[in-house]
Amino acid sequence: MSSLRNISIFSILFLPFFLLLASQTKAKFNSNLIEKACTTYKPTWDFNFCIKLLNSDPKISSTQTPFDLAIAIIKAGNSHASKTQDYINKKHSHEGGTSPVVSSALSVCSKWYGGVVGAFVTALDDVQEKKFQSASDHVKSANDFAMNCEEAFASRNVQDDEISKGDNFVMYFSLSVGVIINVLGETINYTTF
Repeated sequence: MSSLRNISIFSILFLPFFLLLASQTKAKFNSNLIEKACTTYKPTWDFNFCIKLLNSDPKISSTQTPFDLAIAIIKAGNSHASKTQDYINKKHSHEGGTSPVVSSALSVCSKWYGGVVGAFVTALDDVQEKKFQSASDHVKSANDFAMNCEEAFASRNVQDDEISKGDNFVMYFSLSVGVIINVLGETINYTTF
Protein backbone atom coordinates (compact mmCIF):
# COMPACT_ATOMS: atom_id res chain seq x y z
CA MET A 1 0.00 0.00 0.00
CA SER A 2 2.80 2.37 0.84
CA SER A 3 4.43 1.84 -2.57
CA LEU A 4 1.16 2.84 -4.27
CA ARG A 5 1.03 5.96 -2.13
CA ASN A 6 4.65 6.77 -3.09
CA ILE A 7 3.82 6.33 -6.78
CA SER A 8 0.77 8.60 -6.40
CA ILE A 9 2.79 11.28 -4.66
CA PHE A 10 5.51 10.97 -7.30
CA SER A 11 2.89 11.27 -10.07
CA ILE A 12 1.28 14.32 -8.49
CA LEU A 13 4.59 16.09 -8.01
CA PHE A 14 6.33 15.26 -11.26
CA LEU A 15 3.54 14.83 -13.83
CA PRO A 16 3.04 18.61 -14.23
CA PHE A 17 6.79 19.00 -14.70
CA PHE A 18 6.86 16.37 -17.47
CA LEU A 19 3.82 17.88 -19.18
CA LEU A 20 5.44 21.31 -19.11
CA LEU A 21 8.66 19.88 -20.49
CA ALA A 22 6.78 18.08 -23.28
CA SER A 23 4.90 21.25 -24.28
CA GLN A 24 8.12 23.26 -24.32
CA THR A 25 9.75 20.63 -26.51
CA LYS A 26 6.84 20.85 -28.98
CA ALA A 27 7.01 24.64 -28.95
CA LYS A 28 10.78 24.55 -29.52
CA PHE A 29 10.36 22.06 -32.38
CA ASN A 30 7.78 24.33 -34.02
CA SER A 31 9.95 27.39 -33.46
CA ASN A 32 12.82 25.63 -35.22
CA LEU A 33 10.53 24.75 -38.14
CA ILE A 34 9.40 28.36 -38.51
CA GLU A 35 13.00 29.60 -38.29
CA LYS A 36 13.93 27.08 -40.98
CA ALA A 37 11.03 28.30 -43.16
CA CYS A 38 12.21 31.89 -42.79
CA THR A 39 15.78 31.13 -43.80
CA THR A 40 15.64 32.45 -47.35
CA TYR A 41 18.47 34.29 -48.99
CA LYS A 42 16.92 37.16 -50.88
CA PRO A 43 18.16 40.75 -50.76
CA THR A 44 14.83 42.21 -49.61
CA TRP A 45 14.13 39.41 -47.11
CA ASP A 46 13.55 40.32 -43.47
CA PHE A 47 14.03 37.21 -41.32
CA ASN A 48 12.48 38.80 -38.22
CA PHE A 49 9.40 39.98 -40.13
CA CYS A 50 8.97 36.46 -41.53
CA ILE A 51 9.14 34.94 -38.04
CA LYS A 52 6.56 37.45 -36.74
CA LEU A 53 4.27 36.93 -39.73
CA LEU A 54 4.25 33.15 -39.44
CA ASN A 55 3.94 33.18 -35.64
CA SER A 56 1.02 35.64 -35.84
CA ASP A 57 -1.18 32.95 -37.36
CA PRO A 58 -2.19 30.35 -34.72
CA LYS A 59 -2.80 27.73 -37.40
CA ILE A 60 0.84 28.10 -38.47
CA SER A 61 2.41 28.54 -35.05
CA SER A 62 0.68 25.47 -33.63
CA THR A 63 1.83 23.00 -36.28
CA GLN A 64 4.10 20.14 -35.23
CA THR A 65 5.36 18.65 -38.49
CA PRO A 66 6.88 20.06 -41.69
CA PHE A 67 3.92 18.62 -43.63
CA ASP A 68 1.36 20.41 -41.43
CA LEU A 69 3.44 23.60 -41.53
CA ALA A 70 3.50 23.56 -45.34
CA ILE A 71 -0.29 23.10 -45.45
CA ALA A 72 -0.88 25.91 -42.93
CA ILE A 73 1.43 28.39 -44.69
CA ILE A 74 -0.11 27.68 -48.10
CA LYS A 75 -3.61 28.19 -46.69
CA ALA A 76 -2.56 31.46 -45.03
CA GLY A 77 -0.84 32.62 -48.21
CA ASN A 78 -3.93 31.83 -50.25
CA SER A 79 -6.17 33.64 -47.77
CA HIS A 80 -4.03 36.80 -47.94
CA ALA A 81 -3.76 36.55 -51.74
CA SER A 82 -7.55 36.21 -52.04
CA LYS A 83 -8.03 39.34 -49.91
CA THR A 84 -5.57 41.25 -52.09
CA GLN A 85 -7.31 39.99 -55.22
CA ASP A 86 -10.68 41.15 -53.84
CA TYR A 87 -9.18 44.57 -53.01
CA ILE A 88 -7.75 44.89 -56.54
CA ASN A 89 -11.03 43.89 -58.19
CA LYS A 90 -13.11 46.25 -56.03
CA LYS A 91 -10.72 49.12 -56.60
CA HIS A 92 -10.63 48.42 -60.34
CA SER A 93 -14.43 48.47 -60.57
CA HIS A 94 -14.51 51.84 -58.74
CA GLU A 95 -11.59 53.50 -60.53
CA GLY A 96 -12.40 52.46 -64.07
CA GLY A 97 -12.80 56.02 -65.38
CA THR A 98 -10.58 57.89 -62.93
CA SER A 99 -7.13 57.29 -64.33
CA PRO A 100 -6.21 55.16 -67.35
CA VAL A 101 -2.78 54.47 -65.85
CA VAL A 102 -4.16 53.24 -62.53
CA SER A 103 -6.92 51.31 -64.29
CA SER A 104 -4.33 49.62 -66.50
CA ALA A 105 -2.18 48.60 -63.52
CA LEU A 106 -5.23 47.27 -61.66
CA SER A 107 -6.33 45.29 -64.71
CA VAL A 108 -2.90 43.69 -65.03
CA CYS A 109 -2.78 42.92 -61.30
CA SER A 110 -6.26 41.42 -61.35
CA LYS A 111 -5.07 38.90 -63.94
CA TRP A 112 -1.83 38.16 -62.08
CA TYR A 113 -3.66 37.64 -58.79
CA GLY A 114 -5.93 35.10 -60.44
CA GLY A 115 -2.69 33.22 -61.05
CA VAL A 116 -1.43 33.76 -57.50
CA VAL A 117 -4.58 32.30 -55.96
CA GLY A 118 -4.63 29.46 -58.47
CA ALA A 119 -0.98 28.64 -57.80
CA PHE A 120 -1.58 28.44 -54.04
CA VAL A 121 -4.63 26.19 -54.55
CA THR A 122 -2.65 23.88 -56.83
CA ALA A 123 0.33 23.86 -54.47
CA LEU A 124 -1.97 22.80 -51.63
CA ASP A 125 -3.25 19.89 -53.71
CA ASP A 126 0.32 18.99 -54.68
CA VAL A 127 1.53 18.89 -51.08
CA GLN A 128 -1.44 16.80 -50.00
CA GLU A 129 -0.62 14.37 -52.82
CA LYS A 130 3.10 14.49 -51.88
CA LYS A 131 4.05 15.96 -55.27
CA PHE A 132 6.64 18.21 -53.69
CA GLN A 133 8.53 19.32 -56.80
CA SER A 134 5.29 20.43 -58.42
CA ALA A 135 4.22 22.18 -55.19
CA SER A 136 7.57 23.97 -55.06
CA ASP A 137 7.12 25.16 -58.65
CA HIS A 138 3.62 26.43 -57.91
CA VAL A 139 4.55 28.45 -54.82
CA LYS A 140 7.44 29.97 -56.78
CA SER A 141 4.92 30.89 -59.48
CA ALA A 142 2.67 32.52 -56.87
CA ASN A 143 5.59 34.73 -55.84
CA ASP A 144 6.52 35.52 -59.45
CA PHE A 145 2.92 36.48 -60.29
CA ALA A 146 2.69 38.81 -57.27
CA MET A 147 6.01 40.43 -58.20
CA ASN A 148 4.65 40.94 -61.74
CA CYS A 149 1.74 42.82 -60.17
CA GLU A 150 4.18 44.94 -58.18
CA GLU A 151 6.10 45.66 -61.40
CA ALA A 152 2.87 46.66 -63.19
CA PHE A 153 2.48 49.49 -60.70
CA ALA A 154 6.17 50.43 -60.55
CA SER A 155 6.50 50.61 -64.36
CA ARG A 156 3.60 53.05 -64.45
CA ASN A 157 4.95 55.14 -61.55
CA VAL A 158 1.84 54.34 -59.56
CA GLN A 159 1.81 53.26 -55.91
CA ASP A 160 -0.83 51.43 -53.92
CA ASP A 161 0.31 50.56 -50.40
CA GLU A 162 -2.38 47.92 -49.87
CA ILE A 163 -1.44 46.03 -53.04
CA SER A 164 2.28 46.32 -52.23
CA LYS A 165 1.54 44.90 -48.79
CA GLY A 166 -0.33 42.00 -50.39
CA ASP A 167 2.53 41.39 -52.83
CA ASN A 168 4.95 41.39 -49.91
CA PHE A 169 2.83 38.88 -47.94
CA VAL A 170 2.68 36.58 -50.96
CA MET A 171 6.48 36.74 -51.16
CA TYR A 172 6.91 35.79 -47.49
CA PHE A 173 4.33 33.01 -47.54
CA SER A 174 5.40 31.53 -50.87
CA LEU A 175 9.15 31.61 -50.28
CA SER A 176 8.95 30.36 -46.68
CA VAL A 177 6.68 27.47 -47.63
CA GLY A 178 9.01 26.73 -50.54
CA VAL A 179 11.77 26.04 -48.02
CA ILE A 180 9.54 23.64 -46.06
CA ILE A 181 8.33 21.92 -49.24
CA ASN A 182 11.96 21.35 -50.22
CA VAL A 183 12.59 19.83 -46.78
CA LEU A 184 9.61 17.53 -47.34
CA GLY A 185 10.93 16.56 -50.76
CA GLU A 186 14.36 15.78 -49.34
CA THR A 187 12.79 13.69 -46.58
CA ILE A 188 10.84 11.65 -49.13
CA ASN A 189 13.94 11.20 -51.30
CA TYR A 190 16.01 9.94 -48.37
CA THR A 191 13.38 7.50 -47.20
CA THR A 192 12.86 5.92 -50.64
CA PHE A 193 16.40 4.62 -50.94
